[in-house]
Amino acid sequence: MKFGIHLSTFTNEWDEDIFRYIRKVKEYGYDGVEFPLMDPDSFKVDKAKKLLKEYSLECTCGTGMNPQRDISAEDSIINKNGINHLKKCLDICNELETDCLGGVLYAPWGTCMSREAGKDNIKRSIENLSKIGEYAKEKGVVLALEMINRYETYVINSVQDGLAFIDKVGNDNVKLHFDTFHANIEEKSIKNALIEGGKDIYHIHFCENDRGAPGTGQINWQQVKEGLEAIEYDRWITLENFVMPNCGVGNDVFIWRDIDESGLAVAEKGIKFMKELFKRA
Repeated sequence: MKFGIHLSTFTNEWDEDIFRYIRKVKEYGYDGVEFPLMDPDSFKVDKAKKLLKEYSLECTCGTGMNPQRDISAEDSIINKNGINHLKKCLDICNELETDCLGGVLYAPWGTCMSREAGKDNIKRSIENLSKIGEYAKEKGVVLALEMINRYETYVINSVQDGLAFIDKVGNDNVKLHFDTFHANIEEKSIKNALIEGGKDIYHIHFCENDRGAPGTGQINWQQVKEGLEAIEYDRWITLENFVMPNCGVGNDVFIWRDIDESGLAVAEKGIKFMKELFKRA
């Protein structure tokens, strides 16, 4: 098991320089970082590789769809933009030697409708992910589909939803991404949901019920631990917190008050909590 941190945890704006936080990540004792590939065309791959090597860190990557790039869209140009975006992200993952691209890869984040109204979008998403999964296999990367809450997507909210979705995709390089913040809203039992997901859970985000540092809120972390141990999960646990209001990132993820003093404070608390939870020195 490895402990990572999503670099957007530190930032006020999505286009902020994320590389300047990598030294701190190492100082705090993380094993790696998660790079948000918001714009793969402008992502500095060589700089990322240099810093990972300099600080002896590994990485995962994350991305998502938006209204202009959407593999579920009926519009052929927007649909193709989504496919090309995921392929560019997979190319970057390959160059960075990571085997995981996580996130809301199946439809634009924040788009909600009934599943009946969106059934054609879901069908297109499944068909495209089945094909993109083959490209991911060539690159040695797994697409991990993040299950997020009902207020942020209509497509995949729970582990049960996720399993049904990837069963239809039918590609071994398409699996699930479990986030405790979202599971706390959608699952009746986080422990049982993890057990139900089993080996199809490929990536984990740790976040408290209020988006803050794990261990500072209401999530039953002992049950989270028991669920992960039951499925013998041994991959990345990545901290992803959003705690600062009155900024681009905070506004986009609905942070209207101070959840914590800063991303740096959360990062320091988070790694201590994760190491204590799993009794790792």
